[in-house]
Amino acid sequence: MTGTPADTEQEALRLMTVLNKEVESHGLVLEEVSLRTAGTQQIIQVIVDLPTGTESVNLDQLGEVTTTVSTALDRDPVYANSAPYELEVSSPGLSRPLTEPRHWARALNRMVKFRLGDGTRLRGRITEVGDQQVLIAVHHEPAKKGMKAKVDEPRGFAFTDIRKAVVDPELNFDDAAVITDDIEDMED
Repeated sequence: MTGTPADTEQEALRLMTVLNKEVESHGLVLEEVSLRTAGTQQIIQVIVDLPTGTESVNLDQLGEVTTTVSTALDRDPVYANSAPYELEVSSPGLSRPLTEPRHWARALNRMVKFRLGDGTRLRGRITEVGDQQVLIAVHHEPAKKGMKAKVDEPRGFAFTDIRKAVVDPELNFDDAAVITDDIEDMED
């Protein structure tokens, strides 16, 4: 299945409808279906997630839902007799935008970078997630290198006021130094 970007988008929306019940039968949420072409091959990418909690989809769940989605596509009139396609089923990655309250709940206690509707860019730690808003302790960059960042008391941000947000991975360089020291000790 190839065509214009509009055709591809329409087909992705159609597949969302076709595959939604199949994914839900595994207790998962269908996040996204996207289509792209690599050479002459169609790639169907399906993103699934858990409906609640802070855990991630495990490999067994991904394997089971992949089998179900593949079977559904094999029965689908568009794909049953079409050219071969590649199916990719995965869970959302760390770079997934936080667009739903459940995305925010999954990121509870994590650092996030976010932009408000007025263009203000902020970074902070999620401390609580509600139905309409999220509480974030905003972190301000230190005035000088070596100083600690200033951290505000958590304050509420309405989901409707947040234009874009993503998890900001934290790297603990102190742990990395300990690991490096341990490796160096092993080499002696």
